Amino acid sequence: MDSQNILYKQAIEKEIEMRLNNEYQKNYELADKLRKELFDSLGVKSDYLVDFYYRTIIDDKCISILAKYIPLFKNVGIALNLITQQFWRKDNIDCSNFLEKWYYDLKRNNTLTNMIETTLDNTFVKIRDKSKIPFYIELIKDNDKFPLVMIMLAKWNIDEAKKIIISRLENDKIKTYSIRALGYYKDKNSIPLIEKHLKSDYSGVREEAKKVIDRLNKV
Repeated sequence: MDSQNILYKQAIEKEIEMRLNNEYQKNYELADKLRKELFDSLGVKSDYLVDFYYRTIIDDKCISILAKYIPLFKNVGIALNLITQQFWRKDNIDCSNFLEKWYYDLKRNNTLTNMIETTLDNTFVKIRDKSKIPFYIELIKDNDKFPLVMIMLAKWNIDEAKKIIISRLENDKIKTYSIRALGYYKDKNSIPLIEKHLKSDYSGVREEAKKVIDRLNKV
């Protein structure tokens, strides 16, 4: 049995255990409604909620159904597991539209956490919806958030993002990501901005700075 199947079986055991706990009852009542609607509408069979953590539903029509339920789960871990497995669909506008709205709803309600931001960061990079570039730029204006979105914008050579990336070079939490991102612009004028990081106290920052400078010198 491979490691994925082992994890899946462990997840089933965990779900069975949690279903016996009254604290999680409402989450699983909601999960069963979701499972039923996916079956009734799309013929998607499941025995457990965790089936949707380990198996991707092929039909994109599932997104509108999932989007109705995800904000309703009190246990945000359920929502994030569903997003990670089901929303990593390249160029899927329905996915990115829902996630943008959910992000702003969470932010407005002061319920946006680091764990949610990390999941969204990974998911936006998988979707790669270029129609959301203005939204992505807003995300990276927060000085230490969404490092993967920042790198994606740099790979697309978005000029408006470049100024923000330069300002982020001074943030220790994302310095390595910022150096890497700046390198994607292939602009030798960026070398002086990166050179001082060759003397960083952190080996990862020094290595990234050297790698990017070496690459830019070949441009």
